Amino acid sequence: MENQEFIDILHRLVDRGLELGAEYIDVRYEDTVNNRIFMRKGIMEAVTHNRRRGLAIRCIVNGAWGLSSTEVFEWDSLLTALKSAVDMAKASAPARTKRVKLADAEVHRDNVSSSVKIKSTEVDPGEKIKLVLEANDRIKEYGGVIKDSQITYGDVCYRKMFISSEGAEIGIEGFRTIFYVSITAGEAGVLSPAYEVIGGTMGFELFKGDRHLEVAKTASERAIRLLKASLPKGGLATVVLDNRLLGLIVHEAFGHTAEADLVITGDVLTGKIGKKIASDLVTIVDDPGPEHAYGWIPYDDEGVKARRVVIVENGVLKEYMQSRETASILGMNVTGNARAQDYRYAPIVRMRNTYMMPGDWKPEEIIAETKEGYYLKGSMGGQADMNGEFMFVVQEAWRIENGELKEPYRGVTVSGNALDVLMSVDAVGNDLKIDSPGTCGKFQLAPVDGGGPHIRCKIIVGGRR
Repeated sequence: MENQEFIDILHRLVDRGLELGAEYIDVRYEDTVNNRIFMRKGIMEAVTHNRRRGLAIRCIVNGAWGLSSTEVFEWDSLLTALKSAVDMAKASAPARTKRVKLADAEVHRDNVSSSVKIKSTEVDPGEKIKLVLEANDRIKEYGGVIKDSQITYGDVCYRKMFISSEGAEIGIEGFRTIFYVSITAGEAGVLSPAYEVIGGTMGFELFKGDRHLEVAKTASERAIRLLKASLPKGGLATVVLDNRLLGLIVHEAFGHTAEADLVITGDVLTGKIGKKIASDLVTIVDDPGPEHAYGWIPYDDEGVKARRVVIVENGVLKEYMQSRETASILGMNVTGNARAQDYRYAPIVRMRNTYMMPGDWKPEEIIAETKEGYYLKGSMGGQADMNGEFMFVVQEAWRIENGELKEPYRGVTVSGNALDVLMSVDAVGNDLKIDSPGTCGKFQLAPVDGGGPHIRCKIIVGGRR
């Protein structure tokens, strides 16, 4: 963590902000090191290393926010940034119709580090490049049917220090590592895309057991397998969703509607606390853990100790995800969901690791007990809105007939309303997986994770007419 002399300077800065008239002030220092390797079609297109250090100063003056940031740490520059934040708050105060208030939050003094066996940032760059080259060699084994391939390796080490006028002093050290392979297979004028990803709040141990080769193999074989697949008949259907596709729906189509800043502006969950919005079998949480999940955060960027938020319990809406400001507006408890992309941004309400809790069914039993429908696996992305309406592209689909998987399908989409889908759930698997590492782009970028078990529900499947 940072040395005591620097921490003392940050405390002095907070004290000076109070002298300038701030009712509240916090300082966020961040030091982040990123490494990235990107290969496309066997050509190494980028091998980058960068470090970014900076400081955010956020204050409330006359009931209004002010924010300023700097990457220069001399005292005069810090004072200039502080005065800018105070001046911005003063200037914006007359335009506010309501004064900013913060919900109560326990004040912490703590130092936390994520559990890592092999720090990726300390591994020789040649070892990282070797992973990408080996994955590319595995892809080449499949021959000319592979028309495009993209391999991305990334790791990050970050240190944060949060200090507030309420007495908080929190240091966090974290590590994330990710490996992503995207494949496009092509034959007879048909193109078939697929991807696979692994990642987490961990170090180079992520690649134990040649997992990078398994990622390349899985993505390649999926893309090739689907070349000869046909399009399904479209319409409302009974479907079994795998862990990752469920995770995407839970995050994109449902999770954002439970973020309190969007609830306040008006979305599909506004005013529905205590009401039944899903099947009795559905419990959905947003969690700062587990420890190795990609969206791990022990404290949020307001110094609030992060806790599990039970958004839906047995089908009933229980809670929203909150910042201190939204919790004050709604008269609710803080949750530790205020996150900023980095020191250049103000924290906003963001998910961390969002997933559905497991049930009692074995995944194979869900399929065996399905007379007619589809088994849908993975996603290639899509879109959703504040009303819970969504459309996602499915990576892989199989027709289910009398409890057995029949022919595969490609080019499948799913659409509908998240609440309708959650209300239709009639089987929930016991195979919880949180393995969908990625970056969420709600106004700012933030690392997140998610998933769930296999479930059975009804959804609109897009295909041929």
